[in-house]
Amino acid sequence: MIGATSKGFNVTKILHIVGSPRENSQSAMVAQALLDTYAAKHANPRIDTLNLWELDLPEMREDVLNAKYAVFARREHTAEQAAAWATVQKEVARLLEYDVLLFSVPMWNWGLPYRIKHYIDVITQPGLTFKWTPERGYEGLVLGRRAVVIYASSFDYAAGTPLAPFDHQKPYLEDWLRMIGVDAIETIAFGPTHPDAPAMPAAREQALARAAAIAVSL
Repeated sequence: MIGATSKGFNVTKILHIVGSPRENSQSAMVAQALLDTYAAKHANPRIDTLNLWELDLPEMREDVLNAKYAVFARREHTAEQAAAWATVQKEVARLLEYDVLLFSVPMWNWGLPYRIKHYIDVITQPGLTFKWTPERGYEGLVLGRRAVVIYASSFDYAAGTPLAPFDHQKPYLEDWLRMIGVDAIETIAFGPTHPDAPAMPAAREQALARAAAIAVSL
C-alpha cells in the first residue's frame, strides 16, 4: 500500500472516487473529513479526486465487449477492438496508480448510482483487474491495495433493522472489490442522513468519528 517518491521517502497515494453528483452529498462530506484529517497529519499528502460525474467513461458498446471476449478467447484484437480496449486500459492504469481507494457512495434505489456501476463495468476486465480459470474461478489482480468505502443512505439499513433486506448497496460493492483482489476493506455507514430523522445527528457524529480513526491508520 506504500509507494516511493523520487526523494526516497514513502508516501501513500489516495484516490477519492466520488459517486454522488450532489454538492451537499453526505457520503462526500464524510470522505472529505477523512481526507482533511489525513492531510493535517502529512506534510505532502498525495490525494487525487476522480469525480465519476465529470469523467468521460468509455461506453460499453459492441467494440469494447468484442475486445473483452477476444481476451477471454485468447484471440488477437482487430484494430477497432484494440482502440476500444485502449480506452479501458487507460482507466485501469489510472486506478492502479493508487494505494488507497476511497469511495463515497450514496444509496440510490437500494443500490449504487448508475455512474458507479458504469465505472465498475468499464474497469472489471479480464487480464486487467481479474483472471479466470476453470480450476480456480475468479482471481483478482488488483493486489496490495486498501479500500475505504463511505456509504450514505436516507434511512438506516444496518443488519437487524427492518430495511436491511433492501440493502443492495454494500454487499455488491464489497463483493466486487474482493473479486478484483482488494481484500483490505474498511467501511463507514452513515444512515439515516434524512435531516428529520431523530437518529441523524448521532449517526453523523459516529460516521465522522470513524472517518477520523481510519484517517490516522492510513
